[in-house]
Amino acid sequence: MSDAEWQAMASKVRAAKADRSERLVGHDAVVSKFETVLFERDPIGLNFESNTDEYRAEAESIALRFLEDAPVLDPGLVVHEEFVRWFGADVCGPRDRYDSIGRELWEIWAAWRRQ
Repeated sequence: MSDAEWQAMASKVRAAKADRSERLVGHDAVVSKFETVLFERDPIGLNFESNTDEYRAEAESIALRFLEDAPVLDPGLVVHEEFVRWFGADVCGPRDRYDSIGRELWEIWAAWRRQ
């Protein structure tokens, strides 16, 4: 990858992060809870104990989906789709691996919305 291509990709990544942050203003607490669950459940093996922010972007994108698609009929599918988008299907493994994670995140989301 050339330096220009790298710079263009880095710029897109920064813009996407800024967009997620802007759209999630006021949702920091629930995103942090999602991030904790994803780190603890570690569906794709990124937990190396010290990299606790490893799942932040995925937590944000899942929260955005929950915001946009409510009511979510299948939260496990949403979680799987977001992981596939971030990492590819071959890295993510089977869809059913995400069912219990999706239910847990949806319960957190529902409780947060009731507050």
